[in-house]
Formats: sequence, C-alpha cells, structure tokens
Amino acid sequence: MPGALLAGLLALLATGIPVGLGIAIVGVTVGYFVIGDSSLLGVPSSAFAGVSSFLLVAIPLFILMSEILRRAGITELLFETVTRWVGHLPGGLAVAAVITSALGAAISGSSVANAAAMAIVAVPPMLERGYDRRFTYGLIAASGTLGIMIPPSIPLLLYGEITEESIGTLFIAGIIPGILLALMLICYAVFVSVRGGVYQPMPKAPWSERISYTVRATPALILPVVIVGGIYSGMVTPTEAAAVGCTYALFVATVIYRSLSLRDLWQAFFDAFTTSAMILFIISGSHVLGTVVTKLQISQDLLEMVQAMNLAPWAFVVATMVLLFALGMILEVISIIFIVLPLLHPIILSLGLDPIWFAIVFTLNMEIALITPPVGMVLYVMAGVLKRPITEIIRGIVPFVGVLAVCLAVLLLVPGFSLWLPSVLQ
Repeated sequence: MPGALLAGLLALLATGIPVGLGIAIVGVTVGYFVIGDSSLLGVPSSAFAGVSSFLLVAIPLFILMSEILRRAGITELLFETVTRWVGHLPGGLAVAAVITSALGAAISGSSVANAAAMAIVAVPPMLERGYDRRFTYGLIAASGTLGIMIPPSIPLLLYGEITEESIGTLFIAGIIPGILLALMLICYAVFVSVRGGVYQPMPKAPWSERISYTVRATPALILPVVIVGGIYSGMVTPTEAAAVGCTYALFVATVIYRSLSLRDLWQAFFDAFTTSAMILFIISGSHVLGTVVTKLQISQDLLEMVQAMNLAPWAFVVATMVLLFALGMILEVISIIFIVLPLLHPIILSLGLDPIWFAIVFTLNMEIALITPPVGMVLYVMAGVLKRPITEIIRGIVPFVGVLAVCLAVLLLVPGFSLWLPSVLQ
C-alpha cells in the first residue's frame, strides 16, 4: 500500500498539478475507494486541522522576518562586513560568501531566501575578481542550503510539529552540524580557489574599517541569539519567538538601518503571504492524506514489515537516506516532510534510534534535495535571480553535492555532532 500511494502521488504530480492539491486528491481518492463514502465527510475538518496548530503560525512570521531583512539590505551589510575580515585570504570572497550564508541562515530560516539574497550580493563581486562562473554558482547554491539547518529552521520546526519533539532542542542540535557543513564548504572553496589561482585577491582591510563594519552589523547579528535563546530558555514559545524576531527585524530595518521603504515593506508582506500560503496549502493537503494513512493503519503495517525483515538499525537508516535522496529529486522538501516523516518516525523510535539525531540527518538530506534536479528549488531561484540557464547552475553544483554527501556520512557515523550540544545545555 505505501508503494502504491507514493506511485500514484508521483504520477499525479507529474501532470504539473499544485503539490498540495495533488496530495489531497490522492488522500480523498484512496479514502473513498478503500474506506467508503464516510471518508469524504471528514475531508474539510481534516484539511482545516492540518493548519490550525498554534505552532504553525511561526512559519509566516519567520518568512516575513526573512523578507524584511532581505529587502532592507542586511545580507549585503553582512557580506561587506565578513569580506573586511577574510577577503584578503586565499579564496577570500568564496570564504566570505559561505560565512555570510551561515549568518544569513541564522536570521532567515529559509534556504531559498538565503540563496536568492546571496546570489544578488556575492555573485557579481566574485565574477569580477576572476572566480570561475560555475564554481561561483555552485558555491552560492550549496551554502544557501544552510538556511534549513542553522536555526531558526522551518523544516526543523515542522519536524517538531509532526513528531512532538522539542523545537528548542532541534534548533540547538542543528548548530554544530550547520557549522561543520560551512567549514567543509570553506575548505573545498579554498582548495579550488588556490588550485585554480585565477582570482584576484582583495586588499587587506584596515582594522578601523573592520571594527566599524562589525559594529554596524551587530544589531542584525543579535537576532538569532534572541530567537534561539528565547526558545531554549523557555521564555517564549517558538511562535512567540517568531513574533519577537519579526518585530525586531522590522525595528532594525526601519529605525536602526533606515533601509526599508514602505514599498519594500509592502512587497515583503506580499511575498511572505504567497510563500506561506503555498507551504500551508501543502500542509493542509498532507493532513488529508495523513488522516487516510492513519485510518488504514499503514504506519503500523510498515512498522511490522520492517520488524519482520529484522533489519539492523544502520541498514534501515542507510536505506532511508537513499530513499530520501531519490524523493528529493522529484518532490519539494515540505511535501517530503509531511508524506514520509509520519511513516518513518514510529520506526525510528522502535529501532531505538535518537529522533533528534535523525532529524538532523533528515534535514541535511533535504539540503541535498534543494540543489538536485529536476525539482531543486534553490536551482530555479538562482536561475531566475541571475538570469542564467539552469543547466549552467546544475553543472556548477555537482561537486558541492558531493561535499554535502560527505557531511551527511560524517553525521551518520558520528551522532555526537548532533547530540553533544543539546546534552550539554539540558
């Protein structure tokens, strides 16, 4: 049954139908033919229940926060600040791009928004300094995916909503893996830059300039501390933290930096509304399908099948990672989370695996999904922003998929990267 459901869903989505609607149609169809007419009566309430959670209010707020900061030019300020510190080093602009993406991830929670902002800010100066075009595109796309690992992360927020794991613990668990991935991207960027030797190094910035830029960027850098610290300390819920972060972002953009016009603010609200509507529509449709899956006890059947196969935990995890990689090539990240995770989570618990650790490797797999064709959202966003053929960006991203895969293998083999910091702070 799970295989038939997935095959039917993929066949329907191949027609180009909106993802949320396609998922709901599969749920309604299966419910009608397997359960009967009574299943149709619960569709409206099920669709509404999927998006009526107080926690999900955080999604549009985090998205709005990201849009406000992006339109206020905060990403450009962060890039200029980091460049003053590392721009003169080997591969300096490439290193600055990765560090800025990591900082941008900490104030956005969205890989797509992070990659779009970095494509605008970092690509032109890198190309002007002689960096290879494909390498530049691949680096910006790959480092942009840090947006869903480093907190506040919308996928980790949804993971906690589905599995009822602590959002604060999930956010804290993503910090070290996010830093590890950033360091691996930096090492690869330096290696390629030095080996190529075609870029023009930047002059070393004076200390006075470094300090002045850092002081100016500090109000923006406080934001992730406010959000993650507030959640983990218990002072605010994730939804309240999103509201605080959104308000603080608006204050920083309009009062401190004064770089956000009324027109920009309106556009930020509009873009946040459309993106949030798309995500919540997918969640609503997924809840319709999830209700049918629950009534048919598919999760229980799948759990019994895995137990009957007597798979070792590591074998199940490896098989799951391969499945997620394949799904990531043809489905959007939010869809994968709501379709697959409710089925996987009971099995993870039954095998004695740590759900927090699994959340992190799951999320890193979704990072890979964001930059793998044909559905990798970051690829399409960058192609649109840069007005370049998507094939050119795909060719540039290939080696960076390998870097992310190596990082995934490290996190699978060494759970301590994901679990040490939460254990220390508990």
